[in-house]
Amino acid sequence: MGGRGRVKRQQVEADDGWTVITHGLSSLSVGSKSGRGKGKRNGTRHNALQAGSMPTATVDGLTAEKLLHDFNNRTEKWEATVCAQHLQNILAKTEWDIRDAVCIGIGSFSRDWEHRHRAMWQLVLFVSVVSHMRKKNLEVKLYAQEPAFTPLDHEFLSLLGIGVCTDDIQTHITIHSFVFSPFVDWYILLPIFLNGKEPVLYVGNEILDDYGAFAQSEEKREKLEECNELGEKWLAKRDMVRLRDFEMHPHALNGMVVYRVKNGEENEVDSKEVAQEKANKREAKNEGKDHVEEAENRSDQETDTREEKKEITETDS
Repeated sequence: MGGRGRVKRQQVEADDGWTVITHGLSSLSVGSKSGRGKGKRNGTRHNALQAGSMPTATVDGLTAEKLLHDFNNRTEKWEATVCAQHLQNILAKTEWDIRDAVCIGIGSFSRDWEHRHRAMWQLVLFVSVVSHMRKKNLEVKLYAQEPAFTPLDHEFLSLLGIGVCTDDIQTHITIHSFVFSPFVDWYILLPIFLNGKEPVLYVGNEILDDYGAFAQSEEKREKLEECNELGEKWLAKRDMVRLRDFEMHPHALNGMVVYRVKNGEENEVDSKEVAQEKANKREAKNEGKDHVEEAENRSDQETDTREEKKEITETDS
């Protein structure tokens, strides 16, 4: 879909730090190193590499309690960073109604490889957002899905009150959701997890409306048109801000962005959900009414049959 001189969006930073997506005619061609396609993360594999390419062994002597201790130590360090303070400032500018927090493709915390440290920092960010919401007296349920999770990862996450989904975590994504997706590939993220979903808050890799420069395999080219359309719809309803660099582990968080539903769009999406919920209730009510009418008809038929039999018996007598 790229390279046809179509109208593309440009990013203009607003006074509050959010990047507003505006329209402008782009002269950039597919593969250009400038413009909105410059994010390095959009062409990389996501954290959750296929299980077959990962080490199967966990770190010797590692326990859920040790992982929790490591998490708490990192949380304390995280709170003092520029990146954390920037994120808190972003969140403080909006009145949120978050009920579910969904973490997709974060990687394993216990497998014996270097990436587990990156995954832990990402988890710290995820939980810090939830902690901010809970300070506003919001009840937030937490979910995570990652094919590389080990039983030890499950045990550790349970200590944080995070439920692990084996599949279909997207069923927990609504207008009242916070979605955290640390660099899940676009051709997986958009059609599988975000298609038809309208989370009010998203933190993760940047969403584009033209992935042509990154469709370097047949699998990705097959998803290109669909993902471009989904990305375009996504950006039309949202403002974006790019997080400040995280100096303690650049590969863990650098390049991440925050999306929020624009003012007015949230009410429109919410109204659609409410309308659908009402329609479902009406349908269920009508089905119940049909069942009652059917039962009443059966009862009337049975009464008529009994009366006919009674008349026949009296006539014979």
